Amino acid sequence: MKKIALTALSAAMLAGCFGEDSSNDNNVEGHTFIAQLRDASYTSSEIAIGTVGSTEIVENYASKDQSDYTIDVYEQYLYHIGRFNIDTLTRYDAAADFLQADYTYSLAEPESTSSNTHQFVQVAEDKAYVIRYGKTSIQIVDPSADEQNFVIGEIELSAYVAEDATYPRMTQALVHDGKLFVGMQRLGNADSSFAVASDSYVAVIDIATNTEIDTNESEAGLKGIQLNADNLKAMAIEDGYLYVAGRGDFSSNSGALDRINLDDYSVENLIDAETFANLNDVSDDDDPSNDTYFHVLSVAIVGDTGFVKINREQGYSTLSSPLYSFSVDNATEFTAVSTAELEDKKISIMKAGPDDTLWVGIDNAEAPDVYVLNEAGEVQGEPLEFSMPIIDLEFIEILKDTE
Repeated sequence: MKKIALTALSAAMLAGCFGEDSSNDNNVEGHTFIAQLRDASYTSSEIAIGTVGSTEIVENYASKDQSDYTIDVYEQYLYHIGRFNIDTLTRYDAAADFLQADYTYSLAEPESTSSNTHQFVQVAEDKAYVIRYGKTSIQIVDPSADEQNFVIGEIELSAYVAEDATYPRMTQALVHDGKLFVGMQRLGNADSSFAVASDSYVAVIDIATNTEIDTNESEAGLKGIQLNADNLKAMAIEDGYLYVAGRGDFSSNSGALDRINLDDYSVENLIDAETFANLNDVSDDDDPSNDTYFHVLSVAIVGDTGFVKINREQGYSTLSSPLYSFSVDNATEFTAVSTAELEDKKISIMKAGPDDTLWVGIDNAEAPDVYVLNEAGEVQGEPLEFSMPIIDLEFIEILKDTE
């Protein structure tokens, strides 16, 4: 693995035009990947950048002496988000100078607890949504404005706060067909982020009006989509369906995988507590700390194939992270992804990438590699080698210069 100096970034890797979408795939020249890294000791973090298909990686970018950071992208923009008790948003423009931040804005509110922003979802040059784990509302912002005029509205979701809780715990959000889908964990005990007391929900927001859509008008109650997947962790959208993975709690509740039909918001349960019960190892000594249970952690769709990451956990410790695949046309049958490179490994992230690929990051301080798999679950080429485990990954298109 060749790692190049940070100062060579623009010339060596990011020359050309950038965009989120293209009306003609022939205009796409390639992709840049952007990885958020976090030290295994949770004392520092940084960003790594590279070109898909290349072995060159830039590390030590946006280095911090805090660990709770994540990233989002929109067209040529990279957003670096400081989460719990950091509450900052830094924007970089790949089309201008990726080495120089456009701005850093505070996401904190005076005399208030941390916003703990989990995602920054931009939908237009002058409009984005701030998905806040530590608040009851989504902020509507103008990313092109100065800091004083940054916040332009709010969408209140306090109706989803679980009993004995303070916030609905917004954790994931995706945009599809003019709608913002916001996943909420709805954890119960305000003093413990591990307490699972209420069903997770997905709220559906009309982007044009910034109002919540009632997904079940025939019944009173919450407007959102009620899930089987407790403690929501990941979402993916493909071909008119929203897939939602929830891990459950840190004991025998293994979580679930649901598939939502976005035409009528009906919910189909794909994985329940019995689906991978063979992965459990429960002793008869009345000591739950010795018991191993599976938990549903992540979902990704690659072409016509879905992938789900399952953690085998004993107490709070992950033992391994087996992957399973399924056909989106027959989502009731799961096949183990059997590759020697991933056997008995702990996986930090799983993300759908360009050209029908699946990017899998290994949670190992000594060898925090990333493997690229094809739709059949086969490893492609050599692993990408990083200095820290990856906790988030995004891609930016490089468009051909037609001038």
